[in-house]
Amino acid sequence: MSNGILVLFAFGFPAGIISLLLSALGIWKKWPLLLVLGGFWTIPFTFYISAALGLPIFLIALLQFVAIYALKKENSRVAWLLLIPLAITTAFMFPDPADLARFFGWIK
Repeated sequence: MSNGILVLFAFGFPAGIISLLLSALGIWKKWPLLLVLGGFWTIPFTFYISAALGLPIFLIALLQFVAIYALKKENSRVAWLLLIPLAITTAFMFPDPADLARFFGWIK
């Protein structure tokens, strides 16, 4: 069970949520280091989706690094807008509640 949770946090929807939270906090506080951490946390998540769908979704991780540039140029609105594709991708990966309950063993 612990291996499944580690895989879920690296490749599943929690990776997208954690990355979004880190990036949003980085933009809000104007700390580029959090955007870097969020970008690196996104890489395995987006590579997994790219392999599953056959689309170049891994490029979404690059948008967080572009958001660092926008933040350095004092354009935080553009940095916020660059997080929208990741938010949409994370929402796409959100599992069915029944599958989540089955994963944690709440139902058989």
